[in-house]
Amino acid sequence: MQKSLKSVRILLCTLLLVSLTYVMPEQSKAQAVAASITVDQADVINPDFLGIGAEYDPFALMEESLGDGFNDNWWELEKHRIAKLKPDIVRVWYQMDWMEPANDNSDPAVINWAGMQTNSAKMQAVYEVLDYLKSQNIDVMLIAGLVMTEENQSWLGFPGLPRPELSAPTDLAEWGEWVSASLQHLIHTKGYDNIKYVMSYNEPNLASFATPANVSKPNYYRDMYQAIHNRLTSDGIRSQVKLIGPDESGAANWIQYAVQQMNGVLDIYDGHAYGQDYATLPNWLSDRLGFVNPTGKPFMITEFAGIADPVSRKTYQYGVSVADLMVSGMRNHASALLYWRFADQRLPEPLDFLDNNAYGLYRWMPITATPNPSYYAFGLFSRFIEAHSEVLSTQSADPDLHVTSVRLPDGNYSVFVVNSSKTVDKNVTINFTSAVNKRVNRHIYSEDLKPSANANLIPADKRWEQVGSQFNDDLLPANSVAVYTTVSDQPQIEILSADQSVTWGEKIKFKACVLNGIGGVKWSILGGPAYGTISNGGVYQAPSTMPAMRQAIIKATSNVDPDVYSYAVVRFEAAGLTASGEEDKIVLNWLPSVGATGYSVKRSTTAGGPYTVIAAGLTGTSYTDDDVNPSTRYYYVVSAENAVGEIGNSREAFASPLSTSMQDDFSGNAVDTSKWTVVNQGLRSTSASALTASVADGKLKLSGTTDIATWAGKSLRSVPTFRATPEKPLTVEVDRVALDGSGTGYRSAVWLYAGPSQYIHFAQSGEFNRWVFNKDGGSDSLVWNDGDRGNHRMKMVHDGSTVKFYIDGVERASTPVTWNTDIKIILTGEACLVGDTVNAEFDNLSVY
Repeated sequence: MQKSLKSVRILLCTLLLVSLTYVMPEQSKAQAVAASITVDQADVINPDFLGIGAEYDPFALMEESLGDGFNDNWWELEKHRIAKLKPDIVRVWYQMDWMEPANDNSDPAVINWAGMQTNSAKMQAVYEVLDYLKSQNIDVMLIAGLVMTEENQSWLGFPGLPRPELSAPTDLAEWGEWVSASLQHLIHTKGYDNIKYVMSYNEPNLASFATPANVSKPNYYRDMYQAIHNRLTSDGIRSQVKLIGPDESGAANWIQYAVQQMNGVLDIYDGHAYGQDYATLPNWLSDRLGFVNPTGKPFMITEFAGIADPVSRKTYQYGVSVADLMVSGMRNHASALLYWRFADQRLPEPLDFLDNNAYGLYRWMPITATPNPSYYAFGLFSRFIEAHSEVLSTQSADPDLHVTSVRLPDGNYSVFVVNSSKTVDKNVTINFTSAVNKRVNRHIYSEDLKPSANANLIPADKRWEQVGSQFNDDLLPANSVAVYTTVSDQPQIEILSADQSVTWGEKIKFKACVLNGIGGVKWSILGGPAYGTISNGGVYQAPSTMPAMRQAIIKATSNVDPDVYSYAVVRFEAAGLTASGEEDKIVLNWLPSVGATGYSVKRSTTAGGPYTVIAAGLTGTSYTDDDVNPSTRYYYVVSAENAVGEIGNSREAFASPLSTSMQDDFSGNAVDTSKWTVVNQGLRSTSASALTASVADGKLKLSGTTDIATWAGKSLRSVPTFRATPEKPLTVEVDRVALDGSGTGYRSAVWLYAGPSQYIHFAQSGEFNRWVFNKDGGSDSLVWNDGDRGNHRMKMVHDGSTVKFYIDGVERASTPVTWNTDIKIILTGEACLVGDTVNAEFDNLSVY
């Protein structure tokens, strides 16, 4: 018998206007297309699925994050979300200098514990994260080492690298000692026996495992793992962890190499699946499992994400793509799936930037506490799969239905279904080959989802009592993700309007209800009365002055079960400021602050201020700044005020006015500084080199002999900034007049450049006599296999999600991209190693 839970929830939550379920009109049921799914419990395609998880690094309470607005309040919310998602594995980055910034001694065979800084501030942050993960019974995958600070580089890095912070370790015995010391300390001394998996370095086939040109990266990576294995064995800790590698991204040949050269050391193989979707991931996996399967060892996807740009990653549809990838991975024998990443985070020194490209299931908390929709789609899998579940053969004759299922270790079942049709609802019959004899709940991710700062997982909306071997769902909506599970639904508390901004002394009335439970709630405030007061009825009153943290966290706890609670955020600052560059103007928008009588907009040309008030007494929540220069980036904050006074400035937002076109025929005698900035920019280095940029004879010339390795260059970077959208694709055309050079390698290149890890580098390589592109710092991809270094018209067209490459008017290749705004155009001449020469000539640039 099927029972709808919608009416039950309405009775419990009559005060709420929030719905996490999708209700179709009654007449749509008759239009649903019949389909069936079969779960074969006797056909186990993976007897030991190791789990669903994601990356969460211990940066939250490090000084870089604290300086950017993170604090104990946000950490409480993050812990609550990790507990809700209930992942099986969390991948944690652990950096050497946090414990050993200087060599503990000159003998790598002996650990000098007195030289280890086990109580450093960064180690304290590590412990806090690991403490919480252990309390939640979550397995940890430790990334031992990734980048080096200057202190480490001075004694353990290869000299002369263009990015020394990414150096591989020069002393492998010393590296093995540090990994072993770390694990002994974390597992034995601190008691983190949930550290189950260990890897060293990240994506070694790319830039983050840098070695000199004469050192083979695969061989050196192999030798590093052998040194780690040997040291863990001699120190008696090897059996307590599984070593994982080679952690490749886009390089199946590294899997082949690892199987051939490292099988005696590795316990589990892994790779990073980017640029894949439901249809392509099986081939991606097959390319790797063909090498791995004969070893009998598991293969994990330790990073994956959907194909989307930063804006699209905040949409409902991106959540569907993430679910599709998990279904595809489980169907095709991946032994674990770890999403990149739980949360947007600020990376520590020496990288030190906010990774805020919206990969996170939820964004940087100081900006907003409302999760991205993908949080809810991911939660269907992480909540209803457990480590060491069995993946069962699951089939559907309907190609629109992407399906997989698991039998959990406790005997419960979860069946996952993505209805990939954008328009057709389904009437689905689910068959089991043997009776389950359990209640089945449906949880559905659909287009009516409304994300909330409560970050509650999607509650069940349908129930089938005592299912035997078959049940029918008469309405599975188009473009939705559903889990049908025998796991019980858990009570949760939903608070209405759970992320607000308020002025001093103002009052807010909070309302809450218990989902899938009974009883009311009691209210409290983290941190006590300095953060305001709240009545038994949920009436909150803000304080009259700024407390230690710039927000109050309101807690609603179930009167029946104190372990069931939820949080709301009250910010003592204007919230939600965004800045969007448009043609000749910048548009600002922000959220209203409760009790505000007016707003002020402040601007600077320097990040972090000081700011000048450019508009005051605004009563609305938007402003257009048209007093702008197209060559300038502007930084903004907004404040709100009432009769008591002004609350804090908002988080900073920045933008540059966008241009729609640019031309340069290089007819003058010098670089036009109104259009270009001359920069040191090569594919792998931004160090100053002996190369020069000049305009002569009606052409741009980028030439000289480099004194820098590796791939240093001289470039012109556009002053104007551009955007690419489907409605207004960005086109860049230029005559690459000539390319000459000598030595190891030399190139001419045109870039679309949105940042250090967001770019397309389109080049002709003199060393290989072919045209290639490099995306976001990865490996070169072939565009055209032609070595003529004479005059050719290069063209790129960016439509917002794909870049197409043309040579002499003929499309030669294309690639998806995940960024589409704040784009600069770069023209480059570059050479590979010291002593190499290059002469690259360009003419007739047009951007439109």
